[in-house]
Amino acid sequence: MKSKKNTKQNIFEEAAKLFAKDGYNGVSMRQIAREVGIKESSIYNHYKNKEEILSSLFDYFAETLTKYRPSEEEIEKMLNYMSVADVFKQLIIGLGKTLNGTLDTIARIIYTEQFRNEKAKKIMLDNLIKEPSEFAAKVLRIMLRKKLIREIDIELIAREYNYALLAITFEYAHAVSTGQDTSPIIKKMFEHVEFICNVIKY
Repeated sequence: MKSKKNTKQNIFEEAAKLFAKDGYNGVSMRQIAREVGIKESSIYNHYKNKEEILSSLFDYFAETLTKYRPSEEEIEKMLNYMSVADVFKQLIIGLGKTLNGTLDTIARIIYTEQFRNEKAKKIMLDNLIKEPSEFAAKVLRIMLRKKLIREIDIELIAREYNYALLAITFEYAHAVSTGQDTSPIIKKMFEHVEFICNVIKY
């Protein structure tokens, strides 16, 4: 039995790995128990059913995704010594660090379950599409206020920036799940940043 972490955390992490690998419907409570190293009946001391485990994974993802994102004040300071492109690249690097491990695994579950699970769909639409676009717009407004970019349709550029970046993160997730080299995909993300910066520069 795994003992370094508490049992509930082990159930949480092993279930995430199994759901990402085999799909939510393809995993049983017995399989999760086997991976954790406990009896199936012991899971019910921590989660009432498999759906509650999935829901807790989604809650954790939604609560943690933006936890380490820089504030407006921090972005202002970054722009005092970094270029517009470097700030966007730093934001991508920060997101990549956040998504390592369990969050990255849960993201893959959301990608696959969004057409079957309403909560996954809501996270996809709100936390991976709407909110990041709004954040990008906020960053662009700071850049405009500091006269680092030209007058643009901020909401449109923010949406275009995020939609393309989201598509590239799908590629990144596939590479991670199959153990491929992710550096060409990270390069593609940075090329996307350069493209956007060419659109918004003076």
